[in-house]
Amino acid sequence: METSKTGISRRKFITLGIAAVGGLALASHVGYNNDTDNTEKMKKPTQIPTPAKWKNEELTVAWLGHAGFLINFYGTKILIDPAFYERIGLTPLGNYTIGMKRYVACPLTAEQAGKVDLVICSHAHTDHFDYPSLRSMQSPDTAVVTAKGTRSLWEGLNYKTIDEMHWGDEKEYPGGLKVKAIEGEHWGARLPWNKEMEANSILLSKNGVNLFIGADTGYTEKFQQQLREVEIELAIMGIAAYSPKSFEARHATPEQAIQMAEEMGAKKILPMHWGTFKLSQEPMEEPIQRFNQAMAGKMEKIALQEIGATWVQS
Repeated sequence: METSKTGISRRKFITLGIAAVGGLALASHVGYNNDTDNTEKMKKPTQIPTPAKWKNEELTVAWLGHAGFLINFYGTKILIDPAFYERIGLTPLGNYTIGMKRYVACPLTAEQAGKVDLVICSHAHTDHFDYPSLRSMQSPDTAVVTAKGTRSLWEGLNYKTIDEMHWGDEKEYPGGLKVKAIEGEHWGARLPWNKEMEANSILLSKNGVNLFIGADTGYTEKFQQQLREVEIELAIMGIAAYSPKSFEARHATPEQAIQMAEEMGAKKILPMHWGTFKLSQEPMEEPIQRFNQAMAGKMEKIALQEIGATWVQS
């Protein structure tokens, strides 16, 4: 095989070059302020979920940081947008990751999360679609839900089924869990030129209980329009990555996230997508501070707000 002057194969050289260009494009695209240079030691989460003790007769949700969740939905085990490892980003060579570092460690390893029935990736951005995490969870017994246009990203991974979902698509899985793709206000390109890739919000339903996962979205009235007849037990909403002002179109502010949850009539709200990675220009703690200020007088509606914390439907 032909080699470059660096001594590596031409194919690998081209791959690294593409990854480097893509990484620069992604950094500009996402705007995380060179956070690959974060040298802070990762903090340990203050709480650790114990999924082995969860009851199959309950709805249990654990926040793994950022947009990652482990859920036991009345016996159906679901993993949302997992990112178990120290960094997220591009992976040009196996699981070696070029990208930003976590500020708070994931409270569970892939092994501790255990086998799941369903993995859901809302869209292909690297903070929601992490190859090392998805490789660690692959199983011929686990199904996948992924956004329209992203099937090719799963090539080479050993999962039971890969179900692409466009907005409005719905599928029922063994055990009675229904998954529906909901249109939000975001975009799904893995790299800037992947225009065909969409981004989903997700509605999970089982035993008459509905759980909404906003994933990444700017403020939109689309949720209340699509969910008008649905009683939402819990709305999981992103509250960060809104600065500079231009980012608000695709990432809601804390106040906007609360407004959307209230407009869809959610009984509880869970703030996520903050405090784990430095994606934008606002200070790391500002989103949750603004969230709590906006929730003053109705704090009982907050399901949880600490990485590693667990909420059980009461």
